[in-house]
Amino acid sequence: MNMYTVTERDMLTSMIVYLEDEGKTELSAILQVSRFVYRPHWEFSKIIPNQKNLSASLRVPIRCKKTIEDNLETLSDIACQLYIDDRDFYFIGITEVGMLPIQTEDIEYENKHVILEKDSIFANFIKFIIDSPRLNDIQKKYLFEACECGDKNNILSATVMLGASAEMLLIELCDAYKLYLDNQGDSTAADAFERRVIKARCAHDRLIEFLKRANSNAGVFKQLGFEDINLNFSFFDIIRQTRNDSGHPTGNTITMEQFKMILSNYQHFLPKIMDAIDKLPTL
Repeated sequence: MNMYTVTERDMLTSMIVYLEDEGKTELSAILQVSRFVYRPHWEFSKIIPNQKNLSASLRVPIRCKKTIEDNLETLSDIACQLYIDDRDFYFIGITEVGMLPIQTEDIEYENKHVILEKDSIFANFIKFIIDSPRLNDIQKKYLFEACECGDKNNILSATVMLGASAEMLLIELCDAYKLYLDNQGDSTAADAFERRVIKARCAHDRLIEFLKRANSNAGVFKQLGFEDINLNFSFFDIIRQTRNDSGHPTGNTITMEQFKMILSNYQHFLPKIMDAIDKLPTL
């Protein structure tokens, strides 16, 4: 039998909903991965006979502790409005911010073994590439090292590996489109594509020449789900530019947050490109 008028789960859920309604999305997101814990006190409230004080603590992810501490008064006021005092307890608010331990998971790939934060973007991406039979071994190595370096905060190295994967993916896409042209029996277009795209001197030139031809044959790519060719395939160039900034003495750097965003977008982008690589030679 519950001894509190509002359960810990209901309190946390109600606070999350309230914060979302108030537009405080960062606090709401933090509470979604936090715990709310009541702390009954021995001392009496002195409001009604035999009623004791009741406080609570929030257990939050380590990286979020400072944010919650800065907003503790606001969160405590919300909790006080939600709790219904009774004869047993008088709720005095949230008085403590604790930390949740990081949960980790072991991941093995070939002869490598890494320990990553459970359900982190790096852990999820590594599991995605391990489970993908359509990625070749070299691609998997590039992406595994990108995640491994990223998790260790070696962002420059991680970006170089991700850029290598993207350039290889572009080459595979161009090879698939060359097969498509061969199957159409248009030797003039196929020869020009090989000369200007397949044998391009660098990834930037290859992408520019590929986009010219993709736009001129937009119907084929729309069949594959690419409605805006320049926007869809510009992602290759974003990664290439970032890779060049990280891999050359430009003085430019990339933050962890920027890398995570690029990696997350790449995970979304990858299956769509692999579908195109598989389907182009069959059209």
